[in-house]
Amino acid sequence: MPEEGKEIGTVYGNALGLKHSQLRRLEKLYQRRVSRDLIISPELSRQITELSNEIHRQVGVLLDRKGHVVHVVVGDAHEIVLPDLKGVRQSGSRFCGLRCIHTHLGSDPLSRDDLTDLALLRLDLMASIEVLPSGLPGKVHAAHLMPHDHGVTGSGNGSGPNWNLMSARSPHELDVNFDLLIASLEEELARRRKPAHRDDRRERAIL
Repeated sequence: MPEEGKEIGTVYGNALGLKHSQLRRLEKLYQRRVSRDLIISPELSRQITELSNEIHRQVGVLLDRKGHVVHVVVGDAHEIVLPDLKGVRQSGSRFCGLRCIHTHLGSDPLSRDDLTDLALLRLDLMASIEVLPSGLPGKVHAAHLMPHDHGVTGSGNGSGPNWNLMSARSPHELDVNFDLLIASLEEELARRRKPAHRDDRRERAIL
């Protein structure tokens, strides 16, 4: 159910030429909420793939840790450009607190640009949803950063040095508890960033 009283926000990106009804449906995505433990709900997946199929452009949403839609983005047929994420937290021991879910018009997996955005913006997760010819969602391709690396290099076609590609599944088959996954990754990230404790037992002399 849409959240009562939640303000409809701005649609970022390539909204030029859209019909008023299409723009209104994109704006209403801000009223959606996903359970904290889900990467994305089947209902929201279907909404964005149907819109993407209709306008023949990629559609993306940025969700916060509570599952609220905080940004709605429209791209072209090949990519989306994320807005300036002002106000997101910047911490070496945590991710930015937002995950990006967007459509791909076809069966392409996450692109190199998708994975670069994941690493540079320190997103919680980056995912793309295949748009089937019917407009229904196909498989979800998702990746998250690993706690032991912070660079932006990676293979892009497998688990790279700084990200892990998850198994592609339909929205109904996503059995990853997103809340627990992020908590576990950040706990490990914080642990690895703690300075090593030196147990210096050498005798000290006063000169």
